[in-house]
Amino acid sequence: MTNLLHQAATTIDSTGFIMAGKNFIEARFGVPGLIAAAILLLSILAILTMKIVKISFDVLRFVVVPSVAITFVATYFLPYSFSYILPVTVAFFSIVLIAKS
Repeated sequence: MTNLLHQAATTIDSTGFIMAGKNFIEARFGVPGLIAAAILLLSILAILTMKIVKISFDVLRFVVVPSVAITFVATYFLPYSFSYILPVTVAFFSIVLIAKS
């Protein structure tokens, strides 16, 4: 089991930066420093994940749904097909989303 963990660690950290950082933090701050660094890294990872999820839902809510709805309505009034109107509405609502933020 230890060999498997060591092999996984060397595969993930082939350059040795993670182990060097761990050894540096452990030498200067001890185990509480390692715990604090782990909490910090997990917090940063959670914040980044939440930002990505928020951006995804904003794109879905402010670009995809309105674009499809407007394109569907426009196909009844314009002589163009759905596939010709959709890129125009997506571009328009993308600009609206950029201007909104």
